Amino acid sequence: MTSGQFDGERYKSAQRRDWDQVAAAWSKWWSLFERNAQQVSDRLAAMAMVQAGNQVLDVSAGIGEPAATVAKLVGPGGSVVATDQAPAMLAVARTRMADLGLSNVELVEADTERLNVNDAEFDGAVCRWALMFLPDLQQGLSRIRRSIKPGGKFATSVWGTPDKVPFISLSMGVAQRVFDPPPPSPPSDAPNLFKLGAPGLIESAFEEAGFQDVQSEKSMMKMIMDSAEEFRDFMSDIAPPIHALVADRSDSVKAAFWDAVADGTRAFETSDGGVSVPGEAILVVGTA
Repeated sequence: MTSGQFDGERYKSAQRRDWDQVAAAWSKWWSLFERNAQQVSDRLAAMAMVQAGNQVLDVSAGIGEPAATVAKLVGPGGSVVATDQAPAMLAVARTRMADLGLSNVELVEADTERLNVNDAEFDGAVCRWALMFLPDLQQGLSRIRRSIKPGGKFATSVWGTPDKVPFISLSMGVAQRVFDPPPPSPPSDAPNLFKLGAPGLIESAFEEAGFQDVQSEKSMMKMIMDSAEEFRDFMSDIAPPIHALVADRSDSVKAAFWDAVADGTRAFETSDGGVSVPGEAILVVGTA
């Protein structure tokens, strides 16, 4: 491989390490995040037509959503296999499932592009905010499609374009203003949070992978928190892409950056002194 080419395997190894490193923070913040994100989990389950007794796959489940939502819907007669490549994130999910009394969820460490499941094993599949991180999207989508019984549904969410997701892009915009030199743009062929946000992109990828009857809709999630400072602390704890922006900066520069993030978040203050920071999700469903 020549210098400068994107190395997907190296990228996935770094992703596994980075998400493991923030797993403890997700354990701290998950209840706040899931309170704001529950509408997306609920809608994905509905789009996938999850029913009692179903066997469902949750790909790249992280700390366990929408696996937990789906597990409640399929009930004791159904089951969920939830995969993720970061073992520490799965450990948080395991604790959450136990706390919720859900015994019908199997948590499996797995690379989405190399899922070790049988063809036509599941009645349906879901995935929340993960496909944009796949180095080989088509390989991942094709593997997911083959795992679903003919006629079953796969529903996923990805983030929209940066201007529609200040929940995430605000911090990145601050980095461009505060850092000298500013952080470089990611390679054009590398995954990133907004990789699939352009209109029609994720829908076309579904169709290319062989899904039929592809449909999409948008959902505006809002991160509602008590203050701009709480939002700053949340982002500084949980987001590997943001960590990467500040990793090599001095302590004084990091402090200035996070103060600027808090200041920028005040644009989203509510009448009670809290903040409500929006993020547009694109929800897509296709039939295997």
